[in-house]
Amino acid sequence: MDCEARARYRVRLCESLLRPGSTVLPEAMADRKALLVTTPTVERIYGGTMRPMLRKTNTVSTLVLDVREETKSMDLVETVCKEAMSHGLNRRGLLVSFGGGICSDVVTLAASLIRRGIGHLRVPTTLIGQIDAGIGLKGAVNFCGRKSFIGCFHPPEQVLIDPAFLRSVPRRCLVSGIAEAIKMGIVRDPDLFELLERWSVELVESGFEQPAAQGRVLLQRSIQAMLEQLQQNPYEDRTYERLVDFGHTFSPALEAVLGFEIQHGEAVAVDIALSATIARALGLLAPEVWRRILRLLSTASLPIFARQLDLGLCRDALTEACRHRGGCINLVVPAGIGRAVFLKRRDDVPDSVLEHSLACLSTGTLEDS
Repeated sequence: MDCEARARYRVRLCESLLRPGSTVLPEAMADRKALLVTTPTVERIYGGTMRPMLRKTNTVSTLVLDVREETKSMDLVETVCKEAMSHGLNRRGLLVSFGGGICSDVVTLAASLIRRGIGHLRVPTTLIGQIDAGIGLKGAVNFCGRKSFIGCFHPPEQVLIDPAFLRSVPRRCLVSGIAEAIKMGIVRDPDLFELLERWSVELVESGFEQPAAQGRVLLQRSIQAMLEQLQQNPYEDRTYERLVDFGHTFSPALEAVLGFEIQHGEAVAVDIALSATIARALGLLAPEVWRRILRLLSTASLPIFARQLDLGLCRDALTEACRHRGGCINLVVPAGIGRAVFLKRRDDVPDSVLEHSLACLSTGTLEDS
């Protein structure tokens, strides 16, 4: 019996998705009975323009959820499922996530469970949502203090990305999103990395309005690099070696120990800095490239160290990575700009290297030690 589950979906860059006369969202939803899930912030900013658009569709309810990393749990998924059940969504029903990556995480998991799987559409409104969390196949919630421990693979039908939403994103959240773009620049795309070196500060300060051309290129290159990587192994069943795991080995443990009060991208930045420093300590990364990576993180206002990320937490993170990645830690470390390698065994990252790397970063300087 062949029961492969594969799907194709479209990630689409749009202009002014909510402007009067736009047909992009109504056409994507068609005539299907839909439940839209959004956040208090998005509702406050865009509710007035969103509701007239939804009147052109068969949206039966708009559910406003307080979705934050510290509240991302099965309770929220159940709330979505109950709302869908109360409005009689059938197998052709549609869930629409209108918010950031956390919102799409919850909606994706709910869509995978309702009637064993109904369709869902994503309209990401944050930078992380538009270049990372909102364009992949996965959804997840935190469980017993573990980040994204319960989840699913459930591809969206479409992802509609409108850069105009970034104008209303708080600066700290934009900076957090920049970390995910830096991640892809380091492991896949030297041109993207150089673009970030030149324009990340201006783009964050302007809400991605200026310089507009460079902002669009940043989005396009980040999205393309991510999708190319995901397409090779969409359900993570072909290999446990994934370049997109760069910055995501130590960061889940850091987020959890801080009670999810740190921004995801901030934790990713600390992870990137540590992974790069490990690579330098092992002779895999030239000192000048290491300094370039840390300089970009710092210039973008991202942290490179957190005192809570100590040797014990690093050990625990590598143990959990081993459980999650088929028995190998598969730690992604940079070997240059646009190149990365995998450290597969725990012995490849001895405690002495971890201690040295943590001590180096704790000084906050970019000098060799």
